[in-house]
Amino acid sequence: MKQASNQVITGNILIVDDTPANLRLLSAMLRHEGHEVRMAITGTAALRTIQVELPDLILLDINMPQINGYEICEQLKANEQTCEIPVIFLSAFDGVIDKVKAFQAGGADYVSKPFQVEEVLIRVRHQLELQHMKRNLQAAEARALQALDREKELSRLKSEFISILSHDFRTPLTHIRGFADLLRYTNDQDQNLSAVTQDRYFNKIDAAIEHLLNLLDKILFVSNHDPDAIFCQPVPTDLKLFCQNLIETLQPSLTHHTIRLICQSEAPESVVDPVLLQQILTNLLSNAVKYSPTTREIDLVLDWQEDWIQFQVHDRGIGIPASNLPHVFDMFYRCHNVGDIQGRGLGLAAAKKCVEIHQGEIFVDSEPGSGTTFTVRLPQSLPAAASQPPVD
Repeated sequence: MKQASNQVITGNILIVDDTPANLRLLSAMLRHEGHEVRMAITGTAALRTIQVELPDLILLDINMPQINGYEICEQLKANEQTCEIPVIFLSAFDGVIDKVKAFQAGGADYVSKPFQVEEVLIRVRHQLELQHMKRNLQAAEARALQALDREKELSRLKSEFISILSHDFRTPLTHIRGFADLLRYTNDQDQNLSAVTQDRYFNKIDAAIEHLLNLLDKILFVSNHDPDAIFCQPVPTDLKLFCQNLIETLQPSLTHHTIRLICQSEAPESVVDPVLLQQILTNLLSNAVKYSPTTREIDLVLDWQEDWIQFQVHDRGIGIPASNLPHVFDMFYRCHNVGDIQGRGLGLAAAKKCVEIHQGEIFVDSEPGSGTTFTVRLPQSLPAAASQPPVD
């Protein structure tokens, strides 16, 4: 169905009539109005034609051999695919009973023969306009439902965000206040703390502040929807050395896990953004450690494939249920099998965002109970437009 610039609605119309003269007349006047017209001389031919392509409107004669118009209309209304197609009956029967039967069969309108051209055109135009308005209303309803779903999801995320703030921020803030009170109390009581004790208190306060800042940075990073706020600034990087340094940085904090670097091939320097790459790999490796049993190795596999650099983080942990896989990169989402393992569902969302900024791809493959593999593919080089310098 189309709407011309002059607001006239045109459509695909099927005419079903066993009188060739009627078919020619109706076809000529409808085509003159800009409609696309198809014709069928029997009910059986009409049903086959409808299966090939659904019309916007059907002009249907009642009195036909083999299968009459009432039966055709009843079949159409009983079929989910064709029940919404409006049917205008054409008939020499002009009695009230005939018209009532036509509407009971599902007809939208009724034109008596011999028909007047203007009457048929007006009734056709009216039905097409109704159909057009109905489709617009259905589309508007679908958009409204989508907007409502988005609003509900936003409300849910806001509630979870507030819950995360109240929970995750409360603990380090309590530590800061507690150790600050200890320092203040001992000072008020003229008690001299040893330098070691003072350093320990200050270190606890610093660690709590660092934890707050890291958490806040991650939340702000993942929730930032301004594409111009985060820049990809690729530079030539020795990826093997980069990964080795990253593992050396992470390894001291891992008392029960070992990260193993596996290089599938040797290659010259690649052009990547080291800040984004560190965010990606750190989140993926931390995630792998969190959900892996102690003493299990974590593999970081590095490979070069034509124009792509590929990183794989493979663990031998609890795995991800198949029903959870489509949502693992959603903000605040946590899988159903994590149990008491702490987490906020931000690491993978942050990793995915970094990959997208770097114009790369990220995939996940997992088997519950056997482990998970995250694969990141980044381009060897980026077009100039992709790398924007930060604005002062």
